[in-house]
Amino acid sequence: MSNINLALSLTLNHPSVQSVIEIAKEVINNKNVLDTEFLYTLAKKRLKLPRKGLLSIIQLLINKKVLVEGSKYTRDEVLNNKYRFNLYRFLTSYLGAHFSTIRKQIIADSSGNLGSSGQLIWHLEMLIKFNYIKKIKVKNYTVFLPYEIDDEIGLLHFVLRDEIYLKIIQLLIINEKLKKSEVHKLVNEKRETVYYRINNLIEFNIIKLSGDNNSLILNSRKKDDIISIIKTFSQNKSQTKKLNFNNEKRG
Repeated sequence: MSNINLALSLTLNHPSVQSVIEIAKEVINNKNVLDTEFLYTLAKKRLKLPRKGLLSIIQLLINKKVLVEGSKYTRDEVLNNKYRFNLYRFLTSYLGAHFSTIRKQIIADSSGNLGSSGQLIWHLEMLIKFNYIKKIKVKNYTVFLPYEIDDEIGLLHFVLRDEIYLKIIQLLIINEKLKKSEVHKLVNEKRETVYYRINNLIEFNIIKLSGDNNSLILNSRKKDDIISIIKTFSQNKSQTKKLNFNNEKRG
């Protein structure tokens, strides 16, 4: 096969790619970490591939985070650890979680076996390293998302999990346009608390000041996503309540 044809046909399921992955696992087992130079040398001896073709395969695997230089794992082995698996499962079902939420939930689920915050950070970094998840900064929070989730969608999930943010946004869905003072009265929280969140929502481009700069409106471009997320939250709460009710009946 020519170099051009091999490069064009490369996918993770390609037999030659799979062969290189298996050799990479052998390298890791023998050397305890991945050494891509040694991988290239070993694969060159065993596989009848042209130099450029083999380099293209190794580069593909590195770009796709199937292989990471110096790591003890390949991507398909990362979730073999039960805590990392539970952590990843939580992050895919609870979009927009920040560190303290994750720590509380995962340690509760694992009966404290996960250990320190440092260990949790290590597991999170492993998932980041292999493109299972990513992190975004929202003010003073570090928010973790599945890698494929758009950052803006992740931000919306994070914001809508806060009761005060949610109240403000729901008011603007219903009323379309409100003054700050009206929002404060309707939310019924401390003025500085409500105004702080309003300013954040403007910074996040979730709400905007209207033409006269006296009234607040929801960003119409994000309205459909917001309504969809709120519906999802509501459905999840209903399912949880139903599950808890059924468990109580069994008890």
